Amino acid sequence: MSSGTIGRMLVGIQGQAGSFHEHVAKQWYGDTAEIAYFTSFANLFDAYEAGDIDAVVAAVENTLYGSINDVYQLVERCSAPIIGEVKLPITHNLIARPGAKLGDITEIYSQIMALSQCHDTVRTLLPMAEMVEYFDTAAAVEYVKSLDSPHAAAIASEQAAHLHGMTILRAGVQDDPTNITRFLILEDRATDPMANRASLVITTSHKPGALAEVLAVFANAGINLVKLQSQPIPGKPFEYKFFIVVDAAGNTLRSLVAAIEKSDHQVTLLGEYVAA
Repeated sequence: MSSGTIGRMLVGIQGQAGSFHEHVAKQWYGDTAEIAYFTSFANLFDAYEAGDIDAVVAAVENTLYGSINDVYQLVERCSAPIIGEVKLPITHNLIARPGAKLGDITEIYSQIMALSQCHDTVRTLLPMAEMVEYFDTAAAVEYVKSLDSPHAAAIASEQAAHLHGMTILRAGVQDDPTNITRFLILEDRATDPMANRASLVITTSHKPGALAEVLAVFANAGINLVKLQSQPIPGKPFEYKFFIVVDAAGNTLRSLVAAIEKSDHQVTLLGEYVAA
């Protein structure tokens, strides 16, 4: 996985310094990458369309939380293609001010996805603590530090704890040790010649068996279907489009797309890239 020389490229992420998004951005673009931080995914993608940043790093799904539906819609509308993916093992930590004790914690701040990934563990450790949604994991650590309270804690990365001079009360509080988040990299550049995976949006014709017809095209060609995610179509109640990830790219992919389109289905190619 390599990005080449980035020069003055500005990479946008949702979150702050010490977040998992920042970790992935630096993993992909290098430690010297210039990072722009945004409080929401919508603001992040708007900044790309406005020309304020050169690339986007965005989480799209997690093995415990599931799909991040809003990001799928933003990726579809984004003018930049998907050029890569990163699968990052996520270790969450319960973080508080120095001197705080586990039994004194009554409120825990973090991003909704992180809270979900740690729900059962936290409920076992601190059954009476209130779990409070915050816009970013690392930002939650910064906020808890500002409270200067022995009763407040955050869920975030080890890096975020060190960055803000905070203490890890309990490491590895995610509900399952195999907690992995998949991130997408979007940038306006040519497809990697080694690409072996693609993301598509398919809007099926509104007829019985339409999705089965589409899936049969991939099955008959022996192509592995990695992901299938449905999304409602605005203005068309109870009609859906499908985000699909397949292990195919290049000429093979184009032949499959042509076969699908012959059956009156609409296909949008979101990007071809090397599978993580």
